[in-house]
Amino acid sequence: MAIGVILGASGPLLLATDAPFGQVAHLTLSAGWSWAALAYFVGMAGGSKMRSAATGTLALMSAVCVYYATKAQQGAYLAADLSDPTGQATQFDWDGFISKTLLWCVFALFLGPLLGAAGNLARNSAYRFPCRLVIPLVVIVETTMRLGAEADLQGSLTTTTWSATRAVAIAALIAVAVLAALDSRRRRRPGA
Repeated sequence: MAIGVILGASGPLLLATDAPFGQVAHLTLSAGWSWAALAYFVGMAGGSKMRSAATGTLALMSAVCVYYATKAQQGAYLAADLSDPTGQATQFDWDGFISKTLLWCVFALFLGPLLGAAGNLARNSAYRFPCRLVIPLVVIVETTMRLGAEADLQGSLTTTTWSATRAVAIAALIAVAVLAALDSRRRRRPGA
């Protein structure tokens, strides 16, 4: 849960920095793939599939709650108070805050067990090869979608960040495949 708290708070806090490093870190830590990786790697550290599924879910749930609490503390859910005739007063938008938090908690409840269990299976099961491809594939899909839909609207730093992230994910995907092939070849040798 502590790792989830750190991830949940880091994304919004880094958005407040003007430094390019802070912007890149914000883009990375607020991306869906990094949240998927959180549940996956927490699950990888779990002892059993059930424990991995549970810890993956708890990590995501804590990250979601802290993310939206941090954004609320930063003023993201302030709305105009329509009862104020001057139009200068604000109030907290509880509906927006609660609906977004609950929506992403539902996603965490659904994806946390799957990603946590995949992380566990990636360690030492018969399904370790496909399970090791999960996070690189998630990164490639998400960054490709973001590059196609929103990167041009957000500037060159965003485009560079998503492009570099996708390149690293492709390299990781290739490395996992090569290592799996070498391991398979080693196992087929007589006397191995």
